[in-house]
Amino acid sequence: MKKLFSVLIAMTMVFSLAACSGGNSSSSGDASSEPSVSSSEPSSTNLETPASSEVPESDAFSSQPDESTEEGETLVAYFSWSGNTQQLAEIIAQETGADLFEIATVTLYTDDYNTLLDVAQQEQGEDARPELNAQVENWDSYDTIFVGYPNWWSDAPMAVYTFLESYDFTRKTLIPFNTSASGGFGRSLTGIEESAAGATILEGLDLTEGELGDAQNRVTTWLDSLGLNG
Repeated sequence: MKKLFSVLIAMTMVFSLAACSGGNSSSSGDASSEPSVSSSEPSSTNLETPASSEVPESDAFSSQPDESTEEGETLVAYFSWSGNTQQLAEIIAQETGADLFEIATVTLYTDDYNTLLDVAQQEQGEDARPELNAQVENWDSYDTIFVGYPNWWSDAPMAVYTFLESYDFTRKTLIPFNTSASGGFGRSLTGIEESAAGATILEGLDLTEGELGDAQNRVTTWLDSLGLNG
């Protein structure tokens, strides 16, 4: 009886072990079928701008404006009563490629020469500054200014001094030219230096009425000597 009981207990233990072994095998199989973390999961680095889409350094400055500055322009300003000084001014402007500006007064001068002499002398005695009818536009763009006028009683017409004192000549180059019967610049160069304070004044050109017939050659030679012939 005891032997039979022992056999039954042994058989029971064998079946129990077998059942436990089967359960562990099933558990192991389920673990192997768990999904793994996908290697294609997006990372934060994928959100950055690709290096290839960045603007190359060599192109980054290609759209910057050209900051090079142009050379200053040239102006020929003149006062002319008879037309002689105007003739000379036009030749200078043509040779240099300069802009022209006529210095003209609000109140016109008489056409009578003898009366004009009286008016000119009176204005000099009063150190007058006749009002001009126009102003130079874009004055700051000019670096070189030719100033021409006739000889009136050994001086420039007072309107020329009005012009000179209306602008800032600091760091500008002023070049006088003159027409006359025979008197040349007279004392006008001293007055110009005083009225155009700050200007660098170069050697001027004065022609008499008898020399105006050769004005083209004389102007060309003069400009060449100054290194200003365009």
